[in-house]
Amino acid sequence: MSEETKAPEATKAAAPQAAEETPEPVDPRIESATAKLELLKGKITAQFGADVIEEAFLAKFQPSFVIKNESWPAVVEYLKVTDELSFVYPEAMAGTDHMAKGYCEVYLYVHSFVLDMDVALKVRTPRDEAAIPSVAHIFSGVNWEEREIFDLVGIKFPGHPDMRRIMLEDHWQGHPLRKDYVVMD
Repeated sequence: MSEETKAPEATKAAAPQAAEETPEPVDPRIESATAKLELLKGKITAQFGADVIEEAFLAKFQPSFVIKNESWPAVVEYLKVTDELSFVYPEAMAGTDHMAKGYCEVYLYVHSFVLDMDVALKVRTPRDEAAIPSVAHIFSGVNWEEREIFDLVGIKFPGHPDMRRIMLEDHWQGHPLRKDYVVMD
């Protein structure tokens, strides 16, 4: 019996099954971002090995990497100086205290005009004795951002040319963006 000759009930029953077999359309933004993520992951892994990447994921269609603390300056410099990548423009840098998870994190957002793409780079350090190697010698523009993160979050940047407070007075106690910071009168 052909589809045209089946009873209406039989045709209705077959229709939902056909719809279930149709694959969901893939968001082209996810496809594009995934391709960029895999490109950069492959380049970083080929240069340094897979161990330097703690996490690689998309955040709102944005390739994002968590880099191991000890490899941070080398990976940032590689992404900047490699001609085919040329992530030469640091757009933002910030620090965050993830007290519940036991670490602080620094976020560096860089842009490549060659690839016309942005990438989010993150690095983590334990809250106690928080320290991340400075990248101010790679991007002189993050000099003040590293000082601000030190001042407000309490992360030290070994290798920074002038690691001291930038916003608060020298005698200020603690770091006000730490989740356990207590305001004193």
